[in-house]
Amino acid sequence: MFPTYTALSVGIRRSRLQIEMIRFYRECCKAIKRKPPETQIRFQQFLRSQFRQHKILSKDHAAIEYLLRRGKRQLEAYQSDSIKDINV
Repeated sequence: MFPTYTALSVGIRRSRLQIEMIRFYRECCKAIKRKPPETQIRFQQFLRSQFRQHKILSKDHAAIEYLLRRGKRQLEAYQSDSIKDINV
Protein backbone atom coordinates (compact mmCIF):
# COMPACT_ATOMS: atom_id res chain seq x y z
CA MET A 1 0.00 0.00 0.00
CA PHE A 2 2.52 2.65 1.16
CA PRO A 3 6.12 2.53 0.01
CA THR A 4 8.60 1.70 2.72
CA TYR A 5 11.71 3.80 3.07
CA THR A 6 14.83 3.18 5.03
CA ALA A 7 16.75 5.91 6.81
CA LEU A 8 19.40 5.57 4.13
CA SER A 9 17.06 6.42 1.28
CA VAL A 10 15.01 9.29 2.70
CA GLY A 11 16.02 12.81 1.78
CA ILE A 12 19.72 12.73 2.57
CA ARG A 13 22.25 12.04 -0.15
CA ARG A 14 25.08 9.97 1.24
CA SER A 15 28.32 8.82 -0.26
CA ARG A 16 29.14 5.17 -0.77
CA LEU A 17 31.50 5.27 2.23
CA GLN A 18 28.86 6.84 4.47
CA ILE A 19 26.36 4.14 3.52
CA GLU A 20 28.96 1.43 4.11
CA MET A 21 29.82 2.88 7.51
CA ILE A 22 26.17 3.07 8.57
CA ARG A 23 25.61 -0.53 7.44
CA PHE A 24 28.72 -1.61 9.33
CA TYR A 25 27.51 0.14 12.51
CA ARG A 26 24.12 -1.58 12.21
CA GLU A 27 25.83 -4.93 11.66
CA CYS A 28 27.83 -4.33 14.85
CA CYS A 29 24.65 -3.51 16.76
CA LYS A 30 23.03 -6.72 15.55
CA ALA A 31 26.10 -8.70 16.61
CA ILE A 32 25.87 -7.16 20.09
CA LYS A 33 22.29 -8.42 20.42
CA ARG A 34 23.58 -11.97 19.98
CA LYS A 35 25.86 -11.63 23.01
CA PRO A 36 24.74 -12.50 26.57
CA PRO A 37 22.37 -9.83 27.94
CA GLU A 38 24.57 -9.06 30.93
CA THR A 39 27.52 -8.14 28.69
CA GLN A 40 25.70 -6.27 25.92
CA ILE A 41 26.20 -2.92 27.66
CA ARG A 42 29.98 -3.37 27.67
CA PHE A 43 29.96 -4.32 23.98
CA GLN A 44 27.88 -1.20 23.22
CA GLN A 45 30.31 0.97 25.18
CA PHE A 46 33.22 -0.58 23.30
CA LEU A 47 31.54 0.04 19.94
CA ARG A 48 30.82 3.68 20.77
CA SER A 49 34.33 4.25 22.08
CA GLN A 50 35.86 2.82 18.90
CA PHE A 51 33.77 5.07 16.68
CA ARG A 52 34.53 8.14 18.80
CA GLN A 53 38.23 7.34 19.09
CA HIS A 54 38.66 7.28 15.34
CA LYS A 55 37.00 10.55 14.36
CA ILE A 56 38.60 11.58 11.11
CA LEU A 57 37.86 14.03 8.33
CA SER A 58 35.09 12.87 6.02
CA LYS A 59 37.30 13.64 3.01
CA ASP A 60 40.06 11.27 4.15
CA HIS A 61 38.74 8.33 2.11
CA ALA A 62 41.85 6.19 2.48
CA ALA A 63 41.70 6.37 6.28
CA ILE A 64 37.97 5.65 6.30
CA GLU A 65 38.38 2.61 4.06
CA TYR A 66 41.27 1.35 6.20
CA LEU A 67 39.28 1.73 9.43
CA LEU A 68 36.25 0.07 7.84
CA ARG A 69 38.34 -2.95 6.80
CA ARG A 70 39.95 -3.09 10.24
CA GLY A 71 36.56 -2.83 11.93
CA LYS A 72 35.13 -5.64 9.82
CA ARG A 73 38.02 -7.89 10.82
CA GLN A 74 37.46 -7.00 14.48
CA LEU A 75 33.74 -7.66 14.15
CA GLU A 76 34.43 -11.05 12.62
CA ALA A 77 36.62 -11.93 15.60
CA TYR A 78 34.14 -10.60 18.19
CA GLN A 79 31.21 -12.44 16.60
CA SER A 80 32.77 -15.72 17.70
CA ASP A 81 30.65 -17.64 20.19
CA SER A 82 33.73 -18.11 22.37
CA ILE A 83 33.88 -14.37 23.14
CA LYS A 84 31.31 -13.69 25.84
CA ASP A 85 32.56 -10.43 27.34
CA ILE A 86 34.76 -7.43 26.59
CA ASN A 87 36.55 -4.85 28.70
CA VAL A 88 36.34 -1.23 27.71
